[in-house]
Amino acid sequence: MYNLSTTPFILTLTTSVPHALRVLCLASFTPAFILLLIGGIASEKVNPAIGILPLFFSAVYSAMSLVYEKKCTCSAAGLTGTPLHMMLDMLCGIGLLLCLILGWVSMGGGFMILDGRPYLIWTFKLHFLEKRLTDLCCSSVHAYFVLQQALNVFQKESKYSCVCAQHQYVSLPHAERQARSKDETGPLLDNKGQPTTAMGYEEMV
Repeated sequence: MYNLSTTPFILTLTTSVPHALRVLCLASFTPAFILLLIGGIASEKVNPAIGILPLFFSAVYSAMSLVYEKKCTCSAAGLTGTPLHMMLDMLCGIGLLLCLILGWVSMGGGFMILDGRPYLIWTFKLHFLEKRLTDLCCSSVHAYFVLQQALNVFQKESKYSCVCAQHQYVSLPHAERQARSKDETGPLLDNKGQPTTAMGYEEMV
């Protein structure tokens, strides 16, 4: 009988929709980087290889989001739901979309002009198809997060319901914990950080 415990990678991908989408952006960087590097060296042009930059920032952003996800038990912690997430998703999506448009214009269907003659090499074919699909996929992922958060803002009156209360209005999980612990202990301490005189012995214990 098939046991799901033998496939931890699949289970990791299906933890949540935001988790799976962030993993997808992170996993697509390596093959796209290799093909972009090959295409840039072979064509001796900047345009194919410059697409590495938005893909790199998208992968780094996705990796950081996945790291912060482990610091909380809520389903979408660190993955979406804050103004910082929305801004970064928008910037990454715009960069990928621009590279996608420039790639379509410059490649001209996959033909490259070398020494005044058109060549159609398998590397350019592979680069053309894979790079366009990667840009389209990653830009769609970032657009999904932006639209989802925009809808939450209008429907929930600027309240980010897709994250827990600990991560509603901060980008880093530890920031809210520090602020909360300070607010809870504030009334019990004076300006110098010492227990107030109004506290009884039993309260201090």
